[in-house]
Amino acid sequence: MPAWTGNFKAGRCGLLLAVLLAACQNKPQPEQLPPQPFVLRSLELRQRDPQGRLLWEISSPETRYDLSRRLAQARQLRGVIYQKGRPLYRLSASTAVVINDGELVQLEGPTRLERLDKERPAVITALRVRWYPKQERMEIDRSPQAVQGDLQLTAGLARFLLDSERLELHQQPLLVQRGDQPLRLELGSVAWWPGSGALQARGPVRGLRRLNSGAEQRLTAPALRGNTTTQIIDLQAPVTLEAPDQQASLTGGATQLNLLDRSISSESPFQARYRQARLSGGGVSLSSSTTTVTVRRGCQLQQGGDILTAESCRWNWTSDAVAAAGEVVVRRPAAGLETSAARLDGRLGKQGVAVFRAPGSRVRTRALVPAGSGPRPIAPVPRPRQLRTDPEPPFQL
Repeated sequence: MPAWTGNFKAGRCGLLLAVLLAACQNKPQPEQLPPQPFVLRSLELRQRDPQGRLLWEISSPETRYDLSRRLAQARQLRGVIYQKGRPLYRLSASTAVVINDGELVQLEGPTRLERLDKERPAVITALRVRWYPKQERMEIDRSPQAVQGDLQLTAGLARFLLDSERLELHQQPLLVQRGDQPLRLELGSVAWWPGSGALQARGPVRGLRRLNSGAEQRLTAPALRGNTTTQIIDLQAPVTLEAPDQQASLTGGATQLNLLDRSISSESPFQARYRQARLSGGGVSLSSSTTTVTVRRGCQLQQGGDILTAESCRWNWTSDAVAAAGEVVVRRPAAGLETSAARLDGRLGKQGVAVFRAPGSRVRTRALVPAGSGPRPIAPVPRPRQLRTDPEPPFQL
């Protein structure tokens, strides 16, 4: 019996110890709460270059900072981006997430970059920007847009390289000249430098301008170079301009557009038509303000079977007035006439070119008589036709 009792006691003590240990293990531990972020009254971050000059600085009036993740969530972010120690861009965003104390800054909501240059101001806007300050690079993937003067660039995706101040636009870039009768240029990809205004774009380039009357004017080219400050665009050959409603077209080589005075010029051979008239030469300029086409070399103008050739010529499509200079020859096969002079002025009509004066030069006219036939009467010179009322130019830049 004592042995049994002792064994029982020993067994009971071992059981009690096991129960006590189990009880200690099952005792609930205090819950570990995640660290709460700091709510700061303001945030200020800045970075300097090796020479001690400011590269950038940002601030926010209200920021929540997660110390464990080194992550800050800021509202109403403001900042300045510097170039060689001088302020170049003013930055603003409605919200921002600053990661690793400024290694990455993600700007959300309406975001604005304003270039602080009175001579070449520009504004870049977007709805989301990922900014890598140390790499001086911004990735823009929501509604990137850049504006300089009355020119606007948009695309589906953009990258801004701050060190070279180069904005790259991809995914259906579009260049628009805003204002009355805007011009739209669809492009393949674009590189733009806001500091100089230089612009490079791969094609295909497709342009469209809609006039107040509803008529459309179109252009095509493989690529272009230009400048948003001077608003001069150089189209790469071959170039085609069309105004279907006016039955007008022009095809030629490299062509320059001046968007400020709405003019076209080219030093390359071209061919053009306007309704029944055909015009060609070695170089051309077209001005919407003066409604005049000027052919600088090798002018040939054909209308109603009549052909005018000269070293140079001008044609006003509003008045139909034609002025030609340099070995001018007008052939009128229907009337059997050929007129030549150093200079001739005339008028373009439905029936041909009516020559009516040759200021300061002699005129020689001869009858063209086919072989084996008698002399033909000289046809009278037709009277100048009445001017058209309020015609639209064939190409209104």
